[in-house]
This record gives sequence, C-alpha cells and structure tokens, in this order.
Amino acid sequence: MATEIERKFLVKGDEWRSLGVGEIYRQGYIANHNGRTVRVRVVGEQGYLTIKGSTTGMKRAEFEYK
Repeated sequence: MATEIERKFLVKGDEWRSLGVGEIYRQGYIANHNGRTVRVRVVGEQGYLTIKGSTTGMKRAEFEYK
C-alpha cells in the first residue's frame, strides 16, 4: 500500500515538451463515491487497476495492481 499526497504545480512555457517522449493513456472510472475512487488505465499493452481511499488531510491510501 502506498500513500498518495496530492500536489499540483503550474508549469509555465512549453520548453518541457522537448525533454521526453509521451505515452497515450486510456482510462475510465468504475466507481467514484464519497472521495473513494476505482480507476482502470491502459498504457500501451499494460493495464492497471487503481483503488484510492478517502482523503484524510492531504493524504489517502492508494493501491495499484497490474
């Protein structure tokens, strides 16, 4: 189990775009209720199921399975 700490940053400019190659993510939500989330993601040929618990302060439990 991991603990997620939500952080958000504002990126200025487009210089960062030349620093790497992007990947296409497809995702959908199975459930989203009372701050708890179950998400499915596909990146290339790999799939992920992510379960996130309710937020306590800035933290919440997060489980991710391939």
